[in-house]
Amino acid sequence: MKKNEKSTFFLLLITILVGFLNCKQKTEISKKESIAKSVFLFPEQTSDTIIKSVLLDETNVEYTNKPFLLKSKNENLNLSFNLKTPRLFRFYSFEPMSNPFIIYVTPGDTLSYRLEKQVIVFKGTNAAHYNFFKELYDLKFEYIKYDEKLGVLDFKKIKKKEYQKRLDFLEQYVNNKQTSISFYKKIKEVLRFQYLSGIMNTNIFPKGTITNYTEYLEDITIELFKRNDQDDNLYFQLALTNYLKIITDNNNNNNNSKEALEYQLDLINQNLKGKTKEYAITKMIFEFNNHLNIKDINYLKDKIKFYLPQINVEDYRAVINRIFNQINKINNSLSDEIFNSIVLDIDGNNITFKDVLNKQGDRIKIIDFWASWCAPCIKDIKESYLYRQRLIKEKNVEFLYFSIDEKQDNWRKKVSELKRFGMNKDQYLITDKNNAAIKTFFNFNTIPHYAILDNKNNVFLINSPSPSDTLELNAIIKKIDSLNIIQ
Repeated sequence: MKKNEKSTFFLLLITILVGFLNCKQKTEISKKESIAKSVFLFPEQTSDTIIKSVLLDETNVEYTNKPFLLKSKNENLNLSFNLKTPRLFRFYSFEPMSNPFIIYVTPGDTLSYRLEKQVIVFKGTNAAHYNFFKELYDLKFEYIKYDEKLGVLDFKKIKKKEYQKRLDFLEQYVNNKQTSISFYKKIKEVLRFQYLSGIMNTNIFPKGTITNYTEYLEDITIELFKRNDQDDNLYFQLALTNYLKIITDNNNNNNNSKEALEYQLDLINQNLKGKTKEYAITKMIFEFNNHLNIKDINYLKDKIKFYLPQINVEDYRAVINRIFNQINKINNSLSDEIFNSIVLDIDGNNITFKDVLNKQGDRIKIIDFWASWCAPCIKDIKESYLYRQRLIKEKNVEFLYFSIDEKQDNWRKKVSELKRFGMNKDQYLITDKNNAAIKTFFNFNTIPHYAILDNKNNVFLINSPSPSDTLELNAIIKKIDSLNIIQ
């Protein structure tokens, strides 16, 4: 071998060895990064008596039954947990309630927190990752709501300007604070999908407002959602859900029909993979069930039997199983176990579920499962007040309210506060020791939850639309009335 050839050979050998060592080093780093590290959160002042409980939760809790971490004063307010990769959470004071902001948590973080004017403020390692949305909130950016005078295209332009302001703030923030590249990339995606979910939320537009979907959606396509790195991004999931609904509006007049669900599932199967696909399938079945027509029960059962074996994410499987159990009970008569279940009335007297129903005679009963601490429950109660009063006066309908509060005083206090919204009668408490049969039968893991019994106390819907969904509820009551006439 000549001298030049030897030099070339040794240079090539060294290059291969360096490449091998780099590859090995990267593999070792990758393995280290996948090892879980502890995260610690603790109150800045241990003697602080203001905060009574704090809550750390996944950003999307739609499908979970329990909070990720809930700590109360008597346990101490220190939180610790293991984390393998950076992830979005929500952290807030639960009692008293503070604004629930998204935080970006990194393995190994150690931070203190304090409550400041209804907002949690952090200090410590990567504090900038935790305080971003608090500081964004402090800027009080205007949130534009849709106005018919504005028109959809101008509305979209204004929302895009809002989005740009938030992006500009993010750029300034990362330039002035100590943040990671991964934080910047993740928050940028949060802001992006927050904007997209907002402009595709068809609930904010009167029906028929969007006349040219191609123009309105412009470059928004299913391609945006062909990814599996955003399962902790609530706004990604909201945007995907809203996209599937708005694109269905463009192809189908009734978003709650079998045809709509078929269209959505076909779109999902043809374009999405992995966790995103499983989320989308679960969400569309979940939405269809929320507006389930009696005649579509067997159709939904068949869909669940087909798709359940394809779902690997545990939370999603639990949701679909729960729906299947619910629809299997529709049109069933209440069992003796349910009839004999004991609840408390507002005066603290024990009363059977059967006696509660019998007090209403042959009226249609809409059951509202709620709690004093449930903000969506309170929102529904306030917004549906006039409609509920009209139903009670004009139709053969009565509303029954069953709280799942643990503390009777909290329940009674909230009932008193809501008297002017029709909460001055038919109030009952399902106590811990007596709630198993009722909760199991009506199969609710989240509230508010509504069920409808016909005038003979048979279950007509175990998962009813909210009273604020007046069109849907009107159709259901009309259906019950028509069945009564036939009988």
